[in-house]
Amino acid sequence: MNTNVTLELKFKTAEGKTRNLSLKNPVTDLTSEQVQPAMEAIIELDAFEVKGVNPYAGLDSARYVERVVTDIFNTEE
Repeated sequence: MNTNVTLELKFKTAEGKTRNLSLKNPVTDLTSEQVQPAMEAIIELDAFEVKGVNPYAGLDSARYVERVVTDIFNTEE
């Protein structure tokens, strides 16, 4: 059994839709006081564009997502 943790940063696009940025293997004790300014820095860069739309135009939320994978069998072992 493997447990994977991802830090999911959720932004609002310039069109008001939600866009996720997922980071694998994050530090798992980050606070909102640490994460929010980092997200604001990404927004301030204004360095991304997808089909003419800024995907990281505003803050939405941040969360940890934990995924548990249990192999039934694996022929590569």
